[in-house]
Amino acid sequence: MTLGLYVQQGLSGGMAAQGSLLRSWAAWPLWSWHQPLTNVCVCSLLWQHGMTRAAPESCRHLYMSSWRADCNRASLTRLHRQTYARLYPVLLVKQDGSTIHIRYPEPRRMLTMPVDLDSLSPEERRARLRKREGQLREKEEEPELGDDFDVERYKQFWTKK
Repeated sequence: MTLGLYVQQGLSGGMAAQGSLLRSWAAWPLWSWHQPLTNVCVCSLLWQHGMTRAAPESCRHLYMSSWRADCNRASLTRLHRQTYARLYPVLLVKQDGSTIHIRYPEPRRMLTMPVDLDSLSPEERRARLRKREGQLREKEEEPELGDDFDVERYKQFWTKK
């Protein structure tokens, strides 16, 4: 019986570890050789077995997980995700003043939606623009210099006796 497998060489470079793995599979009673095998499953198992053989003696007791992300991979490195699962409860204030509770990626107490100026009446729009101009305009204040330094009061410190 011929079993067609595409096997890559592991770090050890030899086929002895892979052949012993195939012999151990043949001796396993739950495995039936007439069922079709997927190349990905067999290659990942052979690679994992080759990695445990190629590892130094001090590291062989470590568990080598498969290529899929599981709890052991998450404990060794950070999760490589675009968005993280942790979302914080935040109060969202809509344009009309109604509030809803949402989940937000940053911890905040409250978020307000911006008001659409096109939907406002001309009077409300002008009032908002006047209020905005008042905040943007910088007040010109002359710096107050308090020059009440008395030289005679401190003259005793720099005169020689």
